[in-house]
Amino acid sequence: MIRRWLNVLRGVDRFLGLLLLATCALAVLAVVTSVQIQRKQTRLVEMTSYDLTYSYTRTQIEVLLLQGAIRDALLKERDATSPKLRLAIVQSRVSTIPDKIGGIEFPEALAARDRLEATLASVAPLVNSLATPNHGAEALRLLDETVREFTQLSALANVRQAKLAEKDMDILVVTMAWLSANLLLLCLIGVALLTLIFRQKRRLRQIAVTDALTGLPNRAAIQNWKPDRGRPVEVALALIDIDRFKSVNDEFGHAVGDELLRILASVLRLHARGASLSARLGGDEFVVLFTGEGAETAARADCGAIAEAFRDRARKEGIARVSLSIGIAARRAASAADLAALMIEADQAMYAAKQDGGDGQSVARGDPVRNAVQPAPIESEPEPALAQAGLRVAG
Repeated sequence: MIRRWLNVLRGVDRFLGLLLLATCALAVLAVVTSVQIQRKQTRLVEMTSYDLTYSYTRTQIEVLLLQGAIRDALLKERDATSPKLRLAIVQSRVSTIPDKIGGIEFPEALAARDRLEATLASVAPLVNSLATPNHGAEALRLLDETVREFTQLSALANVRQAKLAEKDMDILVVTMAWLSANLLLLCLIGVALLTLIFRQKRRLRQIAVTDALTGLPNRAAIQNWKPDRGRPVEVALALIDIDRFKSVNDEFGHAVGDELLRILASVLRLHARGASLSARLGGDEFVVLFTGEGAETAARADCGAIAEAFRDRARKEGIARVSLSIGIAARRAASAADLAALMIEADQAMYAAKQDGGDGQSVARGDPVRNAVQPAPIESEPEPALAQAGLRVAG
């Protein structure tokens, strides 16, 4: 019985351990996924809030204004914007040209920025000497290539930024779906864990009130007894003790004694039909509780059947002349405290049955408080020999 309960608990513990491990793994994955989602959202916001096309178009316009200033200077329009000032403005814009989108490198922009910087380095001496023939035309030609490059770069940036944003959005949707599935699994595992914990709690509670050797309720079950609806009921308590049980243990060993206890438990299950509770108090003492009208009558009848059936089963198992001493006490009871008083009466009655030679039942009468004395020893010292103890092993 103990081994069976331990195996059940070990199985539950292993399953609980696996569920807890799965919960921890899913929780870590949920945290990691949440961080990934946050990063994706941040990058997506950066990508969609920054207009690369505008940045490249703005540089393109500054180059066009520089070209216009050079043309004005070549036409000798004194009120035109100075080419040197425009050149300085374009040069100051070079370092602000973006070459990445939300952490993603944009190599075309980096190459265009480097070429623009080289072109301006070539255009600068030409702008400083526009009076020299062909210098202005050469500067305009070099800047025309830059304008075309930034026109293409603006179109490319628009397409590239849209695709990257769409790709990140798709990844974000998939990641959020995975996070939702992860959270759902966590909820399901949580429900499973709570179910198993409550079931294990019930099992442990059952183990706490169950006798491991016989499978019957134990003393704790008697101490927790209370009638249905909490109303006083007629109760007959039968206290059962195996006669000469210590001699059986001494002569045949505790394994035979344990078998006798299991036999008695089996007999109680089969023949205590009118009982509301059968329990083992400890040692070789058992309690059978009868409730309701006619409880005492039912207790007498069933206890007689129990004693006879026990003797027969013991003989079949090879142990002869073992018997039961049974004490019965009856009264109205409404709590475990009332049962404790009944237990004292039944113990005195059972001792009286033993004093009469055992193998019988005795019914207590009178006030249990007045009659409450220190219970006499349940068993007398065994005779020195098996034959003197009245026991023999059936052949």
